[in-house]
Amino acid sequence: MVLIPIGAVAQQGQAAPQSNQITSEDLEPRTIGSSGTTLVGIAGYVDKFSSSEDALPGNYTVHVDVTHFLTDRLAVRGGLVGTGSFGDDDSDQPTGIGAPALHGTAGAQFYFTPQSMLSLYSGIDYWAQLTQRADSDAGSLIGTLGVQGAMSSRASIFLEGGYGFGLSKGEEDETLRRFVARVGVRLKF
Repeated sequence: MVLIPIGAVAQQGQAAPQSNQITSEDLEPRTIGSSGTTLVGIAGYVDKFSSSEDALPGNYTVHVDVTHFLTDRLAVRGGLVGTGSFGDDDSDQPTGIGAPALHGTAGAQFYFTPQSMLSLYSGIDYWAQLTQRADSDAGSLIGTLGVQGAMSSRASIFLEGGYGFGLSKGEEDETLRRFVARVGVRLKF
């Protein structure tokens, strides 16, 4: 007596039903990146105080970056960060460190687990103020620590913080420190 499992025998002339359908997530799994991957990140916010006594300006920050993985864990990044204000009656624009301006950034990041859905990363960035710059400003070096999580095969969110120092001294020969934090979305190409 031979036992044959149910469903193992297909009727003659009929194909067995296919249950192994390929989805887009099977072709492109949810990962942060690997060698040759390019990510484009965007972030930004607007804040505005209001008062019945004063006409206070609104402030905005916009961040755009491009990250390219050189290896499975090492990536280089460049970007622009713009800060400004709107709705201010004062036509006198401040200059120097801390003034609303456009900044260029360049750096390198090391991703600890980029082939997974969530990766911690650390790196170093150079920030240069491109507009409203003081004559003696040489930019800043900032150490970064962040976490990035894949929401789909193409999109991920990130949370990043950084702390560093200015390469030039302040007006009273003091060391200038800089803290940055951002939350945004990165798209994989």
